[in-house]
This record gives sequence, C-alpha cells and structure tokens, in this order.
Amino acid sequence: MPFFREISLIIFSVFFLNLPCLSQKEKESPLVKKYSPAQLKTDAEILKNVTLAMHPAIGIYNTRPHYIKLFNDFISQLNDSLTEKQFRIRTKLLIDDIHCGHTEAILSKDYYKAAAKLSYNFSPYFFIPIKDKAFVLAGIDKKKDTLLKKGTEIVEINGIAVDSMLRYCKRMISTDGFNTTGKEHYLQLGFNAYYLSLFGRPDTFMVKYLSGKNIKTVKYPAIKLKTIPPVPIGVKLDSTYSRYRLAKLHFNYLDKENKSFHLKIDAFSRKRTNKAYRRIFRNLKKNKTENLIIDLRNNGGGSLENSYNLLSYLIDTAQTQTLKTAIRSYPYKKYTHGEVFFKLMRFGFSLISKKRTINDTDNFIYTIKPRKKNHYNNNIYVLINGGSFSASCLVAAYLKENKRAVFVGEETAGAREGCNAGITPYYKLPNTKAKIRMPAFRIVHDVSPKITGHGIMPDYSITYTIKDILSKKDLEMLKVKELIKK
Repeated sequence: MPFFREISLIIFSVFFLNLPCLSQKEKESPLVKKYSPAQLKTDAEILKNVTLAMHPAIGIYNTRPHYIKLFNDFISQLNDSLTEKQFRIRTKLLIDDIHCGHTEAILSKDYYKAAAKLSYNFSPYFFIPIKDKAFVLAGIDKKKDTLLKKGTEIVEINGIAVDSMLRYCKRMISTDGFNTTGKEHYLQLGFNAYYLSLFGRPDTFMVKYLSGKNIKTVKYPAIKLKTIPPVPIGVKLDSTYSRYRLAKLHFNYLDKENKSFHLKIDAFSRKRTNKAYRRIFRNLKKNKTENLIIDLRNNGGGSLENSYNLLSYLIDTAQTQTLKTAIRSYPYKKYTHGEVFFKLMRFGFSLISKKRTINDTDNFIYTIKPRKKNHYNNNIYVLINGGSFSASCLVAAYLKENKRAVFVGEETAGAREGCNAGITPYYKLPNTKAKIRMPAFRIVHDVSPKITGHGIMPDYSITYTIKDILSKKDLEMLKVKELIKK
C-alpha cells in the first residue's frame, strides 16, 4: 500500500508545470502543445467514468450525486484549448475534492522527456512554509553571500501575498479526508517547485520581507538549474545507527543499559523485513528493553504484509482489517493495464481472509494475530507527522485504538478510518496522455471504522518554529526522552 510512493515523481512533475517560451520550431513539443476543448472533454469524460465506476472514496466523504455534478461542471468548463500542464492543474483541483491521498494526476512520459532536456529559473533561496507563513531556510549555493538571512519571514513574492499562494499550492496536494498536515508537510518539501510552477518562472524576484516590524523589499536575479537540490530540512540519524537497507529500517539503543530502543521505519518495504523484525524483537526480549520508540515520521507507507507483521509483535489481541472492492475487473480496460495483479490480490486475500459480499461489494476480512514468540509487551512510543501515510497509519491506528502506545508529533496525513489503496492502477488518457492513479480497494481499519476525515492524533502535540527547524532540533525525540524519564 504505497504512499505517495511516487511523491518524488510528483514533485519532479511540479517542476515542469510552467515553462519558458520556446522557439517556433519547438512549439509543437509536449511542453507547449495545446489540446482542443473536444479532446480535453474526451479525456475528462473518461476520468469521470473510471472514477465513478471504481473509486472506493465515492460515498465516503461526499455522495455519488455530488461527484456526478462535480465532474459534469468540470467538463462543461473545458471550453478553451489547454496545454497538458494546464489541464493537469485543473485536474488536480478536481481530484482534491475526492479527498484521497492515493489518487494522483501525473504528466505524460513525453512531457517528462522534453522537460528533462531544459534548465529552469529558480529562486536562489530555499523558502519553507510553516502554516500560513514562509521563511528563508537557506541559500541554494552555500558558498555565496545571501541578501536574505536564514529565518527571515517572507510576506510577498513578485506581488503575490504568501498566505494566498500557500492556500492555492495546498490544493495541488491530495491527502485523505480533510487533513491539512499532509499538505503542509509536502509543501515544505516542495514549495520552491510549487511556487515557480504555479506562479511563473521569472528572471527576477521581487521579495518583500519582515525586518523587525517593518516590511522591506529586495530584488535579485533567478538562477538557472536543471533541478532544484533537496530541501535541507530535518535531523539526520548519526553514525551510531545500524540499518537493514532493503528493509528500510534504522535502529539504535539510546542508552548503554539498552533500556530504550529507537526503530526508524522509512517505509514498509517488501524486502527482507521478516528476518529484520525477527532479529530486532529477539534482541529486545533478550535485553529486556523497557521502551520501544517506533518512528513513523515521513513514512509514506508500503506493504500491507509488512505492516501486519510488525503489528503481530505489538498487539495483545487478534484484530481484523477489511479490504473492500466493488469491482471484479478493471473498468475501461483499454486505458490501463496490470489487471492480473488486481485479480491476484483478490485471489490471495480470498485464501487468507474471510470473504463477504454486501450490496455487490466484496469484503475481505483479514485477522492480524499477535505472536507468542518474542512478542513485545513493554512501553511503546510512536512518532508521527504529516508525512505519515497509508500503511504507517494502519500501524498507528491499531496501536492507538488498542491503547498500546503513546503518540508524539502531529496528525497523520492518512485517515484514522482507513484509506483507498491496495492496488493503484494508472489510467492513461487518450489525448493528453496524462496518467491518473486510481485505487481499487478501500482499506478499512476495523478498530476505528467511523468516518472522521482526519488522521491519527498525537497524545502530545509538537509544533516546530523556524528557530527549531534551523537549529535542527528533534522535538519529538526530546519529548519522548522526557516522558521516559518521568
């Protein structure tokens, strides 16, 4: 059950949503090619039909009639020729109303290939949003002196107020339900790309910023890059941590007495996790470890099997989880592929779970059973944030509802009640060639099935200021250490 497993692909695509003028010869490239209203309406009609035929979110956060009207209005407003990126922006705004973080609109392969050949204008500064404000995080070129100092609050960029541009950018990021922490988290990682893609790639930046109580203005030229470097944010694990590379696990004892163990799960990998968990939990039992810190921050999800396996070492009683699907084969097959994997998943779950069909919807009810060998019975602390999504929220929800752990951080991006995932085929629209990721299953957390539209909430809420971020503080870990001492 991947998270925004393609999040790097998505942010990469954002880089290329807005492009400079090209020569007459290049105007038929995918970057600037326009599609007629008839072509766009055909693509939108297919998107509508596929969504209404198979999307598990229909009826969860809004009614079916709501979505029929939403799509009909969307199609009726496609009266002008648009480029692929313009069509994608409109589609993203539409998808945001589905309230599903696994549903995504992605640019075509031809668009990526053409975009990868060019360089683009970027601001020479990393700006980082915090709620409805933005601050200078760092200069892209560390060797050059900067006009804007780290921590400076930015109030306007090229005539656009920061708070209004942040609101618009967040609509480009899909999360489960009505969650906002996921939008804020991914906007922090990709704000520079989102801004330039949605509001233009100027040769010069005119920036208004706070200096004490006064607003000042600075003007500086853009820099030209192929891609923007990774945002320098977050705390890196030190060299004392061991790791299982394929299993995407990092771990370390926090004290010489082996009383507190930090397990950082980057993603729920499908590789070598069984062996890794066996070794880890055997050592926890051998060392009589009192505190287990499970770090799910920035974990976008992954394998259902992996998450079930981890829970089996932690939960005290058997728990069920339900996978629902109203389809037995993919609708509109000519626009997608990979149906064999969907059918294999249905078949696999029919073997290991109980199947019930209710109102033409197949329910596969799987039981997660606690292990007897090396089961962990002591204190558990779970670190969560807006980057915790999909399978990581499955683990968090079951630990939370069973009162098995103390949670520190912020609301997860994945919903408490479950998500839409399992298998997520891509539908290729015939004219623009853009792809739409469409989940095939509804994954229900049976411990908390009530629809809330929100993620798993922390017991101890953590909020970062720009000073905390610049000083590389790990506030969640500091809080856990404080709780352990008590």
